[in-house]
Amino acid sequence: MLLALTATARSEEPVLISDLNFPLIRLPATFDSQRTTKRVDLLAGKEVEIINVRGPGCVRHFWITATQPEALDIEVYCDGAPQAQIKMSLHRFFGVLLGKEPYRIESAAIKLLPSNGYNCYFPIPFQTSCRIVLRARAESRSSVWSMVDWQKYEPQVQLTASRLHAVFTEEKPAGAFGSTLLGAVRGRGFVAGMFHAITRHDDTDMIWHTGGDTWLIDGEINPHVLRGIGSEDVFGYSFGVYKDSSQWVGGVHVVGENATASEMVAYRFFGPDPVAFKSSLVLRFGTRANDVESVLYYYKDSNFTAPVVQTPLEWTISGPFSGKSAADFERAEFPERPRPEWPTTWEWGKRTLSAVTTAPEITWIDFSRWYRANKGGNTGTQPVNAAAYAETEIHSATDRKVVVRLGFDDWMKLWLNDKPIATLKHDDGFSIGEVPLTLQAGRNVLRIKLSNSDNEEWRCWAFSCVIEDAKPGP
Repeated sequence: MLLALTATARSEEPVLISDLNFPLIRLPATFDSQRTTKRVDLLAGKEVEIINVRGPGCVRHFWITATQPEALDIEVYCDGAPQAQIKMSLHRFFGVLLGKEPYRIESAAIKLLPSNGYNCYFPIPFQTSCRIVLRARAESRSSVWSMVDWQKYEPQVQLTASRLHAVFTEEKPAGAFGSTLLGAVRGRGFVAGMFHAITRHDDTDMIWHTGGDTWLIDGEINPHVLRGIGSEDVFGYSFGVYKDSSQWVGGVHVVGENATASEMVAYRFFGPDPVAFKSSLVLRFGTRANDVESVLYYYKDSNFTAPVVQTPLEWTISGPFSGKSAADFERAEFPERPRPEWPTTWEWGKRTLSAVTTAPEITWIDFSRWYRANKGGNTGTQPVNAAAYAETEIHSATDRKVVVRLGFDDWMKLWLNDKPIATLKHDDGFSIGEVPLTLQAGRNVLRIKLSNSDNEEWRCWAFSCVIEDAKPGP
């Protein structure tokens, strides 16, 4: 009887509970607690698997200490994937950036404790297998101790398809009036956290007066955006980053204060407020001519493939131009003339500019990436009462009807083959619209003019463009 009851209980659907730190990750409430412990002397160029187990399961915590942690790389593989979900230096994964010595980190996901106690609390679910590899670089060796705590579930359990990923990016130096890419992700998932670090070389303004963060989300299916103000603001600080640690936000390395700050490393973990994406995400931070490093942590659904859409392969952008009033916006500027009549360069806001040909980021063009004002402060970096143009070619095998699906902020005007076809105006932030077009066989030129004003998306100046075949009429 006892065996029968046990078999019946195990055939039931497992009770799922949300992770305390990352509630979108839901895991079985019933499990066997497991631990994998390793102690090894790694020679130069050699590796050790601190865990290599079969699933279903989830790594809930791993701890590492080493004699030369700065010389180790970490790789994470789940479910037999040939490419690592995470592949970077151990220091970067744990938020030790700018080549600094380890500093104290006390957060929900990453805890770096004295002396060289590296602790990760990101849940790492896996259905069939999990490998975490440490590798000593060719020029060094290291003694390593590790403990990996994980939960083992019943064999028939189907776990969440969310898999942890992390990516490191850097620009040294970044553009004086540009932006740095933290990540461009295709698929479905959510952002769990990030570290962002700056070393100051540009003394024209404070290191966090950069134009803030820009999140361009789901351009394929439902374009929408998030905008920040300054680099310090997304980490919960105001008027500077200060040395402090808390569960979700912190400044773990800061040299100087306010105007005198010369270095900073800050983090934010999106526990109670994850940034979700259903088809894609592009995340950028504005920059000055400083060195920047970032780590982005996100979960992605391993069973989901992002939709394939038609979007122009490249755009030529030009501007900006005054666009405060409706009359300003309707005024014809040189991008409305034939390309040979365009000037080679032009002056704007103490800057010399020229036309830029660029690929979209997934489906997006962000004018703020190219047209940051040469002014001080967070309010000065993002131009307002301005407009700019983007032009692209669309080639069609036949005459055909299409629909252009647009996400944009603020006013937009469209031309096809130099003929105006639509003007879309709104004054309450980001909007979505559709414009029907009839393409001719061969080459077609689509031109877009987009204004920028001060609204609830904090001066967002971006658009997403997807082209779909029109549905047949009744």
